[in-house]
Amino acid sequence: MSQTITEENILNLAAKIAVQAKVDNVKKSQIENLLASVEISSDPKNSLLVVSLYAYRQAGRGEISRRTADLVYEAMRSLSEAGCGREDARKLLGFVKWIYESLEEKKIPRVDIRELRFQDVLKILRGG
Repeated sequence: MSQTITEENILNLAAKIAVQAKVDNVKKSQIENLLASVEISSDPKNSLLVVSLYAYRQAGRGEISRRTADLVYEAMRSLSEAGCGREDARKLLGFVKWIYESLEEKKIPRVDIRELRFQDVLKILRGG
């Protein structure tokens, strides 16, 4: 069943991944590598699968947490179910990178990642 993905949905998915990665002390280079993994497949639709595979590979190597990999998979699955491809994955992971970098010097309050929204990240960034 196809669903529509809005930019707000993409921002919310990105916020969850970035905050989980920050909470789990994922290195910035791993976020950059996730973004780069979008380009590995020659088929734009397969890019989403490749990103998920790469995330789980890195989790298996201890480079990112399993929780972060699961959120990457869920985001890529949501994009795939909406008929999205490489461009949307690139956009989402670009937002992940920006959010993660914005949070580098911030202390993350206790949050329920499943309920987290992009607006919540903006509140954290504002110090609220």
